[in-house]
Amino acid sequence: MTLTLAGFLLVMALVDSTSIGTLVIPVWLVLVTRRGDLGRVVAYLLTIAAFYLVLGLLLAAGASAVGPVVADALDSRVGDVLVIGAGATLVWLSYRIDPKARAKRGEDPAAGTRRWHDRITTALGTRRGIVVLALAAGTVEAASMLPYLAAIGALAVAAPGLVTTVVALVVYCLVMIVPALVILLLRVVAARWVDGPLRRFGAWAERGAGSATAWLVGIVGVLMILNGAGALVSR
Repeated sequence: MTLTLAGFLLVMALVDSTSIGTLVIPVWLVLVTRRGDLGRVVAYLLTIAAFYLVLGLLLAAGASAVGPVVADALDSRVGDVLVIGAGATLVWLSYRIDPKARAKRGEDPAAGTRRWHDRITTALGTRRGIVVLALAAGTVEAASMLPYLAAIGALAVAAPGLVTTVVALVVYCLVMIVPALVILLLRVVAARWVDGPLRRFGAWAERGAGSATAWLVGIVGVLMILNGAGALVSR
């Protein structure tokens, strides 16, 4: 594996570490869980990391099998147009899911946040509930895990071998939960000093989670449009 690929995977993992499932929900869990029960937060993080790892291994296997065929199909003017179209679709989708746009359509942009709070309240009752919460968060976010898909695609193109791919995905999934684990550790050793900032961060993340997702989808869409347009012009 090249240093460039390793750096790209690290950046994508750090981006993924800021998602609702890997950071926002863990922060909410930390804030509503007693210090003696914080092992449940660890169980949540390990479960969502394992979920992403299994899903990543399946996607990597599929990418290895069909990747060359897809690459050949896209290596044409028609393929370039399809990439541009897919990028434009993502840009359009980013506007659709933006909280301000949803509010203008009469939708409640905070409804999703309230549902997650309800799920957290229910999950705290048992360890099984925590595992179900982590699986639910992973499943919901699977449709928008663009950094992870980009990382898997980069691995498929580089084809570093089975062992390296598995190790890279394991490290990727661990890096994804490191920020939340650091927050958890700070809560254990210095709750008096970190609770206030954590609550402010939780409130800020609650307000900005939808906008962050919309921006991420839009940025990926723009990059796809630029990539497709550049390839089309150079043919």
